[in-house]
Amino acid sequence: MSSIDILALYRGVAQRALRLETRRRYAVSWEDEQLAAWRRGDPAPSNSRIDASDATIREIAESGRRIVRVRFVEVPLTEYERYEFEVGYPDNSAAGEEIRVVDRAVHPELDHVCDDFVLFDEAAVVWYRYDSGDHLTGYEYADEPEVVHDCLALAEQALAVAVPYAEFLASIR
Repeated sequence: MSSIDILALYRGVAQRALRLETRRRYAVSWEDEQLAAWRRGDPAPSNSRIDASDATIREIAESGRRIVRVRFVEVPLTEYERYEFEVGYPDNSAAGEEIRVVDRAVHPELDHVCDDFVLFDEAAVVWYRYDSGDHLTGYEYADEPEVVHDCLALAEQALAVAVPYAEFLASIR
């Protein structure tokens, strides 16, 4: 796996970045303080990495380009998923990211979807790779048309049945 500047790929998107997230947990060290604060019921402390990500989302959205996330879940949500829905997604959504949810129990036809990836302008795909402890280990890039086509078909299938995250969250409360 090569070193990939994922934020540069997002910033360079011409029309749409479409991300599928499939894992029930992510072990992200730079979120530790925010997660701990959420567990205590405290406001999340400032985080320069999250602030930079939100700024990138805002910049892309304000220029008319789109960032779309399709989040796969199972109910009940894991602790990490609850944290994402309550802390991360409201900020991302406010910055301009479109977040949608696929409940695996409602859509078993998508059970085979198990890898996180992002499609950039339907021209390239980047897979996020994780170890058994849910730590990001790197990225894998491909721009071969047949590979991109297969990923796009899968992403569009998921997007077609996904619901807005706020609607999903309201449905499970």
